[in-house]
Amino acid sequence: MTANPEPGARGDRGGPPIVDPNAPDYYQLLGVDPTASAAEITRAYRAAMKHTHPDRHSPERRAVAEDRAKRLNQVYATLSNPSRRLAYDRSIRAARVQDELMNHYVGGFVPMHQRETDIFGERMRRERTPAEQREQVVADRSAAVSLLLVFLALALALVFLIVVWSVIAAALGTIV
Repeated sequence: MTANPEPGARGDRGGPPIVDPNAPDYYQLLGVDPTASAAEITRAYRAAMKHTHPDRHSPERRAVAEDRAKRLNQVYATLSNPSRRLAYDRSIRAARVQDELMNHYVGGFVPMHQRETDIFGERMRRERTPAEQREQVVADRSAAVSLLLVFLALALALVFLIVVWSVIAAALGTIV
């Protein structure tokens, strides 16, 4: 029997979905619910390993498959051990609480999978009302005028210092 160059090359039989090695958490990586039993986790791990095992891929894709398999082994080692799973669940809960706090007090943060395409979090923002848009225009103008005034003040101060320095240098030059 030869190795399949692509998963599902014998025909798509509705097997497990391709496992994303960069999934945010272990449960999503295996495609199970956080309340899944040990037997469900084992079934999901075996199905994912059958799908991503390096021997089932062509030599060009074998390195990627090996990385996925290593990640799946790490996930299974954590979720199959009750004490490791408990520690992992606590860390996930802490991360979720932190995300909720950031969302409440800071206005949220952009998840990793959205940063490349939506770096300013536009999908997470609501549409501004016309009054808010007018307010923003006024605030932008105000900020621009303030920056311009600060720049002009600094430029005038610099010119004044240069003039004073040249006057003092000229006065000292004629005295000496």
